[in-house]
Amino acid sequence: MGDVEIHCTADLKKLKTPLVIVGFPGTGLVGSVAASHIVDALSMSFGGYMTSAEFAPLAAIHDYQPMPAARIHYSEKHNIVVMISEMSIPVSSSLEVADKIYNFAKSVNASSIISLGGISLQGEEKGVYIVSSDQQIVKKVTAKKIGKPIREGATTGVTGVLLTKGTLEKFPITTILAESSEEYLDPKAASNVVKALTKMIDVPIKTTRLDEEAEEFGEGIKEAVTKARISKKGPSTNEGGTMYG
Repeated sequence: MGDVEIHCTADLKKLKTPLVIVGFPGTGLVGSVAASHIVDALSMSFGGYMTSAEFAPLAAIHDYQPMPAARIHYSEKHNIVVMISEMSIPVSSSLEVADKIYNFAKSVNASSIISLGGISLQGEEKGVYIVSSDQQIVKKVTAKKIGKPIREGATTGVTGVLLTKGTLEKFPITTILAESSEEYLDPKAASNVVKALTKMIDVPIKTTRLDEEAEEFGEGIKEAVTKARISKKGPSTNEGGTMYG
């Protein structure tokens, strides 16, 4: 404990009151997928990484290049910093990671923090929900019909700690949550989160790739479910039939 460190490889203090976006794994891997998509869509530069003895010993590989699994990207053009992790943050490290992210945001004079994530799927529409330490943000987002506010509930991990800290210290921290499947990676939910974010911050981020992946993935899931059902029924009685597994 007490060994989480953020290492900056670029001078991020040259940014002017940047927006800090956080995307960590969770339901449907929505946070990580959405954050990774933003980094690619905005051609963001590598700006640093996060380490801890508690973190899993792994590297993420992107475009043939090994990268730290928990890292920082930034864009001077859009004045945005993205903090992304492609590994689950241990529960024992959540408090410290949240503190480090918060202190980092304050050190670069960030305007606010927006966390991206998923919430267990409740219906077919895959709605988007908003929670914020700043109720003015909630009112604005609700009025624009970007997302629905959550009146009662709980959120855990790094996001939960950040939201609480923002409320206590009166710093704007918001989380955007899209309804997502708990059983598999959900690019559609990630797309919904990015679309909501785009409307909030007025920065155009195309989600075409995510939408195409969602459509392809959806067809794959339907096929897998169909095969599973056929398998449960047993071999086909038709001539030349095959049992799927």
